[in-house]
Order: sequence, then structure tokens, then C-alpha cells
Amino acid sequence: MEWLVVVHVLSAVLGLGPAFAFPVMLRKALTVEDMKNNLRMVASLEVFPKLFGTLAIVSGLTLFFVGSYGAFMQLWIFGTLAVYVVIEILVVAFLNRIAAKLQKMLADSSVEAVARPSGELTRMYVQVRNLHLWAGALGIVIFVLMIVKP
Repeated sequence: MEWLVVVHVLSAVLGLGPAFAFPVMLRKALTVEDMKNNLRMVASLEVFPKLFGTLAIVSGLTLFFVGSYGAFMQLWIFGTLAVYVVIEILVVAFLNRIAAKLQKMLADSSVEAVARPSGELTRMYVQVRNLHLWAGALGIVIFVLMIVKP
């Protein structure tokens, strides 16, 4: 059972860790090329939250069902899953849609790479960064719930 706890903790750290860096990686972009590069870096690291976040949920549920952790409706269990669902909705329903539209606009853009991005591109870029920031903040809530569990 200890090995499953190790898998769970490591997958949570590896899954959520890079996500905390995404808002920093999406810092202010002065040019269209900066936007493209920053979005490309974040996209290349998104595999970590997808893969290890899923592993953290599966290993956590497995730990719950094979261990003696009490009732499922405890705040730390139910709350963690609820926050995880909110993060997934935030990412799938909003962040991915806006990021895909932004990347398409950047790819279709006839704007010179060194040019300042238009107001619309900047607005969407800030939305993507802010959604990543919210997902990271909710990830901290998950860690707090896991740490303060009874």
C-alpha cells in the first residue's frame, strides 16, 4: 500500500507542479512571436497535468477504496474531487477553447512576428494566462485539502 501512496503523491506533484508555472511562462508577450513561443512552451508541458493528474485521481480513488479512510462525503475527499472537476471544466470548456482559437489566429495572422499583437490577440492571451492562474490556484486548494485531511 505504501507504494500506491508514493505513486499518488508523486503523480500529484508531477501533475500539478508544471501547471503552477504556466501563468509565469505566459508572462507579458511584447510581440506576436513571443506569444507563439510562450504558448508553444506551455502546450509542450501540458502532457504532465493530463497524464499525472489522471494518475493522481486514479491512485487516490484506489487508495480510498482499498484503505480505511472513512466516509466518502468527508470534506477532504469529496472537496478534492469537486475542485478537480471544476478545474477540468475550467480547462476543457474554457481554457482549451480560447487557447485553440488564439493559436489559430496567431497561425493565420499575416502580422509580422516582431510586431506588437493586436488588442484582440492580447485580450485572448490574457484570458488564457488568467485561466491557467485560476487552475493553479484551485490546484493549491487540492493540496491544502490533502494535507489537512483528518
